[in-house]
Amino acid sequence: RPIPERLADWSEFDAPPTTEELRAQASRCMDCGIPFCHQGCPLGNLIPDWNDLVYKGRDHEALAALVATNNFPEITGRVCPAPCEASCVLNLEGAPVTIKDVERSLGDLALAEGLVPQPPSAPTGYHVGVVGSGPAGLAAAQQLARLGHAVTVYERSDRIGGLLRYGIPDFKLDKSLLDRRVEQMRAEGVVFRTGVEVGVSLPASELLGQLDALVLCVGAGVPRALTVPGAETSGVHWAMDFLTQQNKRVAGDTTEAERDILATGKHVVILGGGDTGSDCLGTSLRQGAASVSQLELMPRPPEQRHERNPWPEWPLTLRTSSSQEEGGRRDFAVLTRRVLSND
Repeated sequence: RPIPERLADWSEFDAPPTTEELRAQASRCMDCGIPFCHQGCPLGNLIPDWNDLVYKGRDHEALAALVATNNFPEITGRVCPAPCEASCVLNLEGAPVTIKDVERSLGDLALAEGLVPQPPSAPTGYHVGVVGSGPAGLAAAQQLARLGHAVTVYERSDRIGGLLRYGIPDFKLDKSLLDRRVEQMRAEGVVFRTGVEVGVSLPASELLGQLDALVLCVGAGVPRALTVPGAETSGVHWAMDFLTQQNKRVAGDTTEAERDILATGKHVVILGGGDTGSDCLGTSLRQGAASVSQLELMPRPPEQRHERNPWPEWPLTLRTSSSQEEGGRRDFAVLTRRVLSND
């Protein structure tokens, strides 16, 4: 979508490609003898297989091949950094197959036609607990339930989703997609318990006595300390606190914080040039920040691959996220030494 349009709301920034564009991209997949896209994909997705099926118009078969290795293609097709595309043979010429778009389109096809629950053929009699309902917890719970185990997911927040719900802005991932996936899992027999913090409100010893197995899928809830003078100054906030508050506002929930963290009318400095920093940038711009600067510790990467960084390695080149396209300033090779305050 055009930048002025997407900065005016919290809807997803990316417009889906047309069917013709997807067929054209899938047709570019060369069914390589050694498909390096497999090496790049942490899930081992059968990328050449479903690219070929999409090219031939056999989308439902392509979807079946995709979900054989990927529980949530409608989510990964939106937020994955797509290392598969970096490993694509066509990336030797700088124009890989847009695998991520094809994956998203197949996930959206499943959503459009209704996510069909896949209950197990027979129960195993085992009861498994999953602590945490982020991407790892949800994937583990769904796979275990489809094997026939009784699965209960324990989540300390009041909504299911973990990082997917509270860490990723709505302009990258519409939370209705997550809600529909959770409903499918409920239909498959997964039980969700929110507001339960294992080890605090529910003793771990009590839980272990009720279960045959326990899967720990908790996220990194404690931020890495900023050990510089002035780090405790008023106005210094952690990224996850900032992003979580905004995601709750969009959902219509209360923030449950002593005070709101808002960038409206403020000059914002973001420490960190990665995905989280980029999410804070896009959020600050949509909140109406007066200015936003993003400070990156590492030097500015080159525009083109260095000869010591050959394909199919991950290209250490300059990347510009959707949020960075929207505005703000980027500074590289900046080490934070102290935080100064006018107070």
